[in-house]
Amino acid sequence: MKSPDAASQEPMDDFDLEILDGIRDLFEHADPMPPDLPERIRFSLAMRGLEAEVARLTAADQDDLVAARGAEHSRTITFDSESLTIMIRIDSNDDGTVRIDGWLAPPQRREIEMQTATDPCRVSSDDQGRFAFISVPRGTARLVVTAADRANGGSGRPVVTPPLIL
Repeated sequence: MKSPDAASQEPMDDFDLEILDGIRDLFEHADPMPPDLPERIRFSLAMRGLEAEVARLTAADQDDLVAARGAEHSRTITFDSESLTIMIRIDSNDDGTVRIDGWLAPPQRREIEMQTATDPCRVSSDDQGRFAFISVPRGTARLVVTAADRANGGSGRPVVTPPLIL
């Protein structure tokens, strides 16, 4: 009989590979990888190196949703940072995309970019801080909110939300 140290120095054989295959199959069955994990990882890696103020997801009171009626399904999400609060409402469109209506507090004109796995969408908020994305593809997305005059040399860090699933 070989010592455990000697056995660990030998190359893997077909029996070892069969054991590893069984372990992989067990984990794939018991705890499968989420199908959108590669997309979420790419999204997180894209965030590296971006000097931004990250908005925190804040808990919303869901009591008012209990009495809602009808087939309409919408979600309201609020993000909060030191300088800005972003509230969005997500509604389903008939074509499988979503409409996103948003509000900034304090109200101000800003440039808003919705980063998705496909192409980013860009809009501007009005003086009351309102903005809307009419048709956004479902999947992982995040908002990047910058000063309206940043394109013209304005300063200020962008506010970035954590990724959310649309």
